Formats: sequence, C-alpha cells, structure tokens
Amino acid sequence: MAKISNITAYPTISNLDGNDYLIITDANNSLATKTVTLSQVQSFLGLAADSPVIANVSVSSATLLTLATSPATLIAAPGAGKILDIISIMCYLDAGATPYDFTPSLSIKIDTATIGSISNSSTAMNSAVDATFKPEIPNSNEIYPPNSALTLHAGGSNPTQGTGVLYVNVYYRVLTVGSSF
Repeated sequence: MAKISNITAYPTISNLDGNDYLIITDANNSLATKTVTLSQVQSFLGLAADSPVIANVSVSSATLLTLATSPATLIAAPGAGKILDIISIMCYLDAGATPYDFTPSLSIKIDTATIGSISNSSTAMNSAVDATFKPEIPNSNEIYPPNSALTLHAGGSNPTQGTGVLYVNVYYRVLTVGSSF
C-alpha cells in the first residue's frame, strides 16, 4: 500500500464535498480502520453547514481598470433561498508602479445594496505603496435579496491609470432563508 503522501497513488482532490470520505482509525473498536464522510467530521467538530467560511479573492489590475463598466464578483450568488451574511472584509493593495486614480470611492455591494466602501484616498485604493485597509461600513438599513452575489464596483468612470492587485479577504456565511432562519 502506498503512503498517504503519495499524490500519484492518491491524487489531490480539488473540490471537496461533504460526502467525500476520509479513512480513520476507530479507537473504540480495536483500532479498526473505517471510513467517515467530511460531513460527519464537520458535525463532530460542531461546525454547522452555515459556519463561517473565508474567501480569498484576487482582483487583477485589468479588472480594476474596468470596474465602472464590469463589476468584479467577490463571492458568487449562493443559490435560491440562500443569502450571504458578510461578517468581515479586509483588503490588501499590492501597489504597482503607477497608482490608480479612482473617483469616487469603490463600493462593495450585495445586489444594489452598498455594504461597504473603499476609500479612493492616497492611503487606500489610490496608494503608491502597498496598503492594508478595512472598507468603511455605511450607516443605513439596506435590504439584501436572497441569491445575490457580493460584488466590487467603481462609481463614475473607470480609472485612467493604475497597476497593482487588490486582495480581498471576506469572512462570511451562507444562510437559508425561511422558517429555520
């Protein structure tokens, strides 16, 4: 039998599913080798299906230069009867040789509801040096429709210059809308 670390004999899986199997040793049954699903492990660890997850999104310079006409999807729509619950967003701009010239600020939206904005100041999106920042949260009561993506928008027009990559770290969960909400 090959070693578990042998990725030729045991290829790496790229899209985990709760029904995928793991091999375990059962301590309560003479150390017998058994299988368990990822969902069983998740339940054992107390991680519900709506437990928070993290999305690490890279927004390229080419995408940033067209945000006013083509918003970037940070998290895809979760599906019918589901809604995104955004817990936290943190950004890192890996500034390039030329700073961006965004005007006005960038908006982070669920459907048409703005849930955050990224300053166009010289210390955030229009920075000439690397910058780490948290989007500003608006003081308003927005309604978020189910099955809507989290997107990044540039108001006004596209920037005329800029290089660099924006990395967005989103901590969120997907909730099911209905009586079990």
